[in-house]
Amino acid sequence: MIRLDDPCSLSLLFHLNSEPWLNDDAYHRGAPGPHEHVGPSGAAVSLPHVTPGPLDELAARRRSCRAYERAQLPLATVAAFLASAYGIVEAVPGAGSTRLLRRTVPSAGGLFPLELLVFLRRVDDLDDGVYRYDPVGHVLELLDGGDQFATVLAPTLYAYPFIEDANGFLAIAAVFRRTQQKYGPRGYRYILLEAGHVGQHLALRGVELGLGTLCIGGFTDAALNASLGLDVRRAGVVYGVGFGLARGDDHPPTSDPGSDPRREG
Repeated sequence: MIRLDDPCSLSLLFHLNSEPWLNDDAYHRGAPGPHEHVGPSGAAVSLPHVTPGPLDELAARRRSCRAYERAQLPLATVAAFLASAYGIVEAVPGAGSTRLLRRTVPSAGGLFPLELLVFLRRVDDLDDGVYRYDPVGHVLELLDGGDQFATVLAPTLYAYPFIEDANGFLAIAAVFRRTQQKYGPRGYRYILLEAGHVGQHLALRGVELGLGTLCIGGFTDAALNASLGLDVRRAGVVYGVGFGLARGDDHPPTSDPGSDPRREG
């Protein structure tokens, strides 16, 4: 029996028991037909023509990249990529002398439960390793040194063959109680929504920076969390994004064709 005043146990039970599985029959059945509408139908109203803006153009160029070059990335490109994901936008006055740090994505209650843990390699002026991105200081904190793609990511990511040559993999981890101590079991939904906001920011900013990205939800939670030293009773990876310089035709055009971040390596 789960107590009504226990904010985390119900969602944690689901989280720990939702390791990936595959319905082979559904997977090989092919593309589904049109989905049925939910709720009653009504009269259709034609909408005015839409003139695409800069954001629409980025969204139109966004695509999942499944082939990467073995090349160097400038550290400035990585910094811009991470800042767009969860960085600080401004400090606004709070109660008393406190300041609230507004970030690039909305967060239920302004609680910001996510931690960005990033596997990096072949980045200029940066040792290969696993880092924690601190948005407040805009710094990378080294957690473990060395290229850990083959040792950690290969056995834990179902899509690893697609990113085996990528420069980075961003593991978006949630500290559940940060949100759920206020919103209870429903806070788990808010956490997943927030991770989705971060993933979309990364996908669009990647296009702008000339990077390929692959959003990844299929991984063996227990093994990946253990490799990152996460206490699964408190925190866990909920989403991931591979990124780097796309190979050949998978390379998205940049907003400025003269500012290609790729380096020979």
